[in-house]
Amino acid sequence: MLLGKAELEKLAARYQEKADRAYQNYQETGISRYDRERRNAEDLAEALRAAANASEEHSALSSLRAEFVWIAGQADAALAENAPREILADILENVVSYAATTCNYAKRERIIEKGGA
Repeated sequence: MLLGKAELEKLAARYQEKADRAYQNYQETGISRYDRERRNAEDLAEALRAAANASEEHSALSSLRAEFVWIAGQADAALAENAPREILADILENVVSYAATTCNYAKRERIIEKGGA
């Protein structure tokens, strides 16, 4: 069973609440069990938030990949038909545009470094 982003975020919130309660219990009692419970719940909440974000990133990158496949198909067909230079230039412009979009997305999401390609 795969969970969607909303379900993952809901579970993360629940575990964060559990971590907050355990922290409060630890502050009141000093019992190390509550501190361990807090750390475990916080780790799980963080992992669930990361999973929620990963599903969104995967969708965005899959969409970009589909665009590249479509453009590559156009280019292949144009080359096979000896298309006019204007059509080839238009396809090349699309490739450059999507490459820039992908690069900007990857930099924004820190998939690649800001200074890198």
